[in-house]
Amino acid sequence: MAYAELHCLTNFSFLRGASHAQELVETAIRRGYQALAITDECSLAGVVRAHAAVKEHNKERKDTFKLIIGAEFRLEDGLRFVLLATNREGYGNLSELITRGRRNAPKGAYRLSRSHLESGVPHCLALWLPPAQPQAEDALWLAQRFPARFWITVELLARGGDRKRLAELQELGRQTGLPCTASGDVHMHARGRRALQDTLTAIRLGVPVAKAGLALQASGERHLRPICRLEKIYPQELLDETIRIAGLCCFSLSELKYEYPEEIVPHGKTPPQYLAELTEAGLKWRYPGGVPQIVRENAGKELSDRRTALRSFFPDRLRHCPVRTRTKNPLPGARLGCEFSRVLRPWHHLRGSEPHAAAVRALSLEGAQ
Repeated sequence: MAYAELHCLTNFSFLRGASHAQELVETAIRRGYQALAITDECSLAGVVRAHAAVKEHNKERKDTFKLIIGAEFRLEDGLRFVLLATNREGYGNLSELITRGRRNAPKGAYRLSRSHLESGVPHCLALWLPPAQPQAEDALWLAQRFPARFWITVELLARGGDRKRLAELQELGRQTGLPCTASGDVHMHARGRRALQDTLTAIRLGVPVAKAGLALQASGERHLRPICRLEKIYPQELLDETIRIAGLCCFSLSELKYEYPEEIVPHGKTPPQYLAELTEAGLKWRYPGGVPQIVRENAGKELSDRRTALRSFFPDRLRHCPVRTRTKNPLPGARLGCEFSRVLRPWHHLRGSEPHAAAVRALSLEGAQ
């Protein structure tokens, strides 16, 4: 039987997750899972280490294990859900939502409301995490923002009343026409981390473990359970749905590369053209009485050498080095003989000005191509 875990926290969900991303990936592979979604709370912090572990596994073996990139969210009114990125664009949209939530709150927290989801999150799948008393209105509201990309998540964790919970959510799905799927609300890779997980909960609440009471997990089931056990807990159709959802998620961190936004260069111009214009303006600024022939020749050579431009005008250098005289205290990279350092670096004292910002952006974009 095939299964994909779609809701899993790592220790990057501070004081909630009790296992490292690598441990979760290794355990999921050992259990025979087809895929694992890393869904830290309003964060993508755990996915990099998980990606490295999956990449190492897939390199050494013929079978391929899939890592799904996602995040868990709780809105201000208590609505909880998981978002999974299906492609590169979905990953970008998910990152944007996380950034917006983090910027709306002090460091270490986040704040999102339903208004932030009015247009949904394109190219992402939504898994609703129903509360103890699920409301059809909440499910329908979220499903409207994610048409044909929404599921009701059924998480059975041996808390008592699991059969009743399963029947209730399945009936809700039939009434609303929304599909259901299985999930494990994973907080640890193995049951043996239960004591650590309880300790983390007590620390988060600021109380001794003995006084944490019902805030502690009712069971140790929030781990990566063997598939043979999951078969006894969930109906087959819910387990099959996890594989279908995993099949819709095709994004990998390997697709990412260093990119610069296109809009930083004026419309109709290429980065080399814009860089040449900035250099010409700098030459006229530096040599108001006329540009020496040797200087113009050197500048022309340097404009044609992208590596020289990048080495001399890496943005961090341009931001942090002070303007100095050319003779006794040369700028970083001045020994390379770059005319750029003479004609563009003087704009450093205008930090924040449009010429300085344009120079930084154009040079960065030119060097990256």
